[in-house]
Amino acid sequence: MGVREKIKTNIRRNLNKEYIRKLLGILARKPILYAYGSTFSSVSDKYLNIFTIENIRDSYDEKKPVVFGSLFLPYEMFHALELIPFLPEVMAGFTAGMGLADQTLKKASSSWYSQDLCTFHRSASGAVEMNLFPHPTFIVSTNLACDAAQKSFYHYAVTYGIEKNYHLLDVPYDNNPDSVKYLAGQLKRLAEIISEVTGKEINRDRFSRAVELSNQFREWSIKINDIRKELVLYPDDFNGLNFLLPFHGFAGTRNAVKLYKSVYSEFSALLKTQKKKSAISSGSPKKILWMHIKPYYRNEIFNIIGKENCRVVFEEINNIYWPELDPARPFHSLALKMLSHPLSGRAANRTRALGKIIEDYDIDGGILFTHWGCRQSNGSTRIIKDYFKDRGIPVLVLDGDCVDITNSSQGQINTRLQGFIEILNSK
Repeated sequence: MGVREKIKTNIRRNLNKEYIRKLLGILARKPILYAYGSTFSSVSDKYLNIFTIENIRDSYDEKKPVVFGSLFLPYEMFHALELIPFLPEVMAGFTAGMGLADQTLKKASSSWYSQDLCTFHRSASGAVEMNLFPHPTFIVSTNLACDAAQKSFYHYAVTYGIEKNYHLLDVPYDNNPDSVKYLAGQLKRLAEIISEVTGKEINRDRFSRAVELSNQFREWSIKINDIRKELVLYPDDFNGLNFLLPFHGFAGTRNAVKLYKSVYSEFSALLKTQKKKSAISSGSPKKILWMHIKPYYRNEIFNIIGKENCRVVFEEINNIYWPELDPARPFHSLALKMLSHPLSGRAANRTRALGKIIEDYDIDGGILFTHWGCRQSNGSTRIIKDYFKDRGIPVLVLDGDCVDITNSSQGQINTRLQGFIEILNSK
């Protein structure tokens, strides 16, 4: 049994917050952490896991105020305010990967959480009920993209007895100057409230620095995405869908810059190697765009794709959709970033962004994973299918669940995936 499997087994056997805190404290020690990092096959996976463990360790230490945040918040602001972000939705993905989702989902069901609730939120809610997460000082959610977060996050605040420190950011439907001003005002007021509660003044230099670091992360990410327009020779086991946490939660930190800079260096070297070869031995693979997110438990989807001379060359979640931020106007910039998200407002905003990706990456086919309970994403399925059809590009809609393995038919998914790949390879 490898190191990673031993860690998973020990957590499953000792499923309580104190054990998790103790294990993270040991694992996050530099010699152990970097030895653990060396077990991953690529530099990108190494730093992704190292920085993720450090972030989770810091949240469980609770030496600084912890903020529970939903996925699409501007985390630059929280880092500038010296809060430790903790993303329950992302952690629900980790519970699935660790083989713990059966327990957290069972607890959620016994606590009367609705079965049609997104399982990211059901699993996170079960973990809150089991007292597995660190104790938050603040809980912040937004109505951007997800309608479940604002409800479940408020319930977390009630559970932890911090209703007064629960805040909801209202993102307007349209992106216009009035909307930016309205949302920027909310961000500024939230920063002031956090400052009042923590007793720390808002430090403009820290805000500027967080914005500058976010811009650096954005720049490296754009460079990576540019390389991926040509790259088909990827590191072993690389999956861009694993970068959900750093793409959001690390924005505004040095670790985000270091991580994405390391990915760029790794991909640059691979592209040079690729160009030196006269041709890839198996022929040019079919290029796939992955939309939404993936199942986080063990599955065969990406093994099947890789074996059939296909490659996911880009993921919708890694698209840089916002303009460069202005350090002199942090709240305005962060409001504009939120309003620029393709999932904000009309479905046409999303298809417009997908169209640009299709063009930039010369996409042969698309896969849309329709995660159970995600009304916002699944509601635009027909629109996306028609959009791809109008461009003569086949698209596979995979119905499943990212967290609950019992809510997905693995055999049916694999069969439909094989059929889709046959269509791609016949073109």
